[in-house]
Amino acid sequence: MYAKLLSSCLHGIDGKIIEVEVDLSNGLPVFHIVGLPDSAVRESIERVRAAIKNCGFVFPLQRITINLAPADLRKEGSSFDLAIALGILVASHQLQVENLSKTLIIGELALDGTLRAVPGVLPMVDYAHKQGLHQVILPKNNASEAALIEHCKVIPISHLNDLNQKEYPTYVQNQEMSEHLRWSALDSVEKGSNDFCLWNA
Repeated sequence: MYAKLLSSCLHGIDGKIIEVEVDLSNGLPVFHIVGLPDSAVRESIERVRAAIKNCGFVFPLQRITINLAPADLRKEGSSFDLAIALGILVASHQLQVENLSKTLIIGELALDGTLRAVPGVLPMVDYAHKQGLHQVILPKNNASEAALIEHCKVIPISHLNDLNQKEYPTYVQNQEMSEHLRWSALDSVEKGSNDFCLWNA
């Protein structure tokens, strides 16, 4: 069983799209991540396993291989947690999500399935949008950053179980929202938000 999703990470100050491929096959129950992951990415194995179980899903007792492509680009950070978990649930037919091939998925998982904000969302979503991805699923606390990108459909979630809903809370930036979010961004810079300072450097 196979699933492919799209996530992102920072490469310097630029966002890069990362393909998250999930393969479930018969064999001893092991969980491997390949594609030059750093220690934070490798540790996602335990976060994802616990989050899936604690949200009431079944963690597959199969050979699980996660490939992060392109393989020659080093993957850093915890932004792949949500994509890996969702990929496992889709591949094992426990969840169905529409338009996965056109959706960017970003977010760090807590052990109970809660979504935690990740840094660098603004350049990630901006790059993905330029590559033709006009929808993003991400932690609720990152939603205001993502909505700074015009004509991008933002789906903010606070928990892995939110993906079980038939309809998600969404919003697309309009002119009034743009002005409000711009001031929110400036306020974040004044408060020392590394994310916005990095983007405006």
